[in-house]
Amino acid sequence: MAQAKLRRRALLTGGAVTLGAGLLGARWWKGYPDLLTADAAAQSEADLFERGLIAVERSGWTRPPAVIPAYPELTGDLTTDVLVIGAGLAGSSLALHLAEAGVAVTVLEARQPGWGASGRNAGHVLPTLRDPGVFASFPDRGKAFLEAFRAHHTLPYDLQARHGFAADAVRSGYLNVAADADGIRTFRAQTAWMEQQGLLSVAEIGGEDLHRATGSKAWDRALNYVDGGRVNPYRLTNGMAATAARLGARIYGQSPALAIAGNERRWTVRTAKGSVTADRVVFCTNAYPGGIVPEFTAAFYPLTAYALTTEPLPDDARAAIMPGGQTLAQVPIDLNPLVRDEQDRLILSSIPTVSSPADARWHFANQLDWLHRTWPETRGMKIELQAYWTGRVAMRDRQFPGVFELQPGLFGLMYFNAWGNVMAPLMGKLLAEGLAADRPDTLPFPIEKPLAVSNPGKMDRIIRHVMIPAARTGQRIGLL
Repeated sequence: MAQAKLRRRALLTGGAVTLGAGLLGARWWKGYPDLLTADAAAQSEADLFERGLIAVERSGWTRPPAVIPAYPELTGDLTTDVLVIGAGLAGSSLALHLAEAGVAVTVLEARQPGWGASGRNAGHVLPTLRDPGVFASFPDRGKAFLEAFRAHHTLPYDLQARHGFAADAVRSGYLNVAADADGIRTFRAQTAWMEQQGLLSVAEIGGEDLHRATGSKAWDRALNYVDGGRVNPYRLTNGMAATAARLGARIYGQSPALAIAGNERRWTVRTAKGSVTADRVVFCTNAYPGGIVPEFTAAFYPLTAYALTTEPLPDDARAAIMPGGQTLAQVPIDLNPLVRDEQDRLILSSIPTVSSPADARWHFANQLDWLHRTWPETRGMKIELQAYWTGRVAMRDRQFPGVFELQPGLFGLMYFNAWGNVMAPLMGKLLAEGLAADRPDTLPFPIEKPLAVSNPGKMDRIIRHVMIPAARTGQRIGLL
């Protein structure tokens, strides 16, 4: 066991050195084509997978076929109090909470709600904050925001319950597993500040209790985030959008924003067949920006990720794999995060290979090999691939979403990294409260100016080209 620990640490340390060297002078990334104007039909399927632009209908979250009506295209000109650009998790939450407050709100979506990362992500509900240091620049050092997080970090479950839509939002627990107690102790220290402030409910388990929860003896210890769990992000997004529409929000699909003009008093956004004039405009485009506000296209690091769903598991596999139903993550490197949903499908996710991001069979075979090693009794069981897709993650240097104001009345809410299923609805709710009160200056987080990143390909280079391949090699030879 001691030798295995040393090998794991050597791999991680060596990987860190390699990552630093790989960044020197790296400016290879050429950028994604304009999402809204690029001709998808002219791009190869491989290119669409590479860029996270494959149709959202390929996402397993849309299966079985969702009974979700398409919103009409905007035709004509109208006025509104607040215009929201983008109907993902953030934009739909913003529209819902504005409509609840009686604010006239209109939403323009380039495709249909949930088309972007909100219909493609891994489905994890992770109730944690990354870096306590970010709160030093917040109003009253983050006290108001942390209180809001304490009250609303279960928002996906709460919205489903309050509004009655079905999003498979389940507080199943978020289980972080490790091979030994030392690994869990080191990992727990990262969020100890949240425990100390009562922001995070944690239970440490091991032995037979852990075996009963996971069905596997691959790990000795685990840390369970009690309020964590799972959600179907596509259905959550569409549930919020439908509720907003029912409360009076006007939502238009197939209506990409093509141009914007205005001043501090009024803004007008033009589409192909109409326009919207508003007192305030909020862009909620995350990793799928259009080109009309260049500042929002250059202030994040795009990273392509993939996810896949299995067909519903047969009875023997259901009894073996995660019988406790928790969402699963591994410590220290989470190569095979896992969700088991209401259909008893497994949702597995990671970063696609650089050489063949469209190769569903290879990525499924890689995950299946891990499943068989973790649950040896599943060899020979009928576990089949249902869907494979890719999407884009928007990352930034600061471990907190971006809330921007370019000019008076022109806002952005975006860049949710990998924990958008909690933070995007929460930030949409909080921003709605500030706008509804006509006091964005009292928001419990600072409003920034977007700053272009100097090396947009940095995270892709670190994670996809170096760290993940190294970790997969370590996993294959038994170091992880």
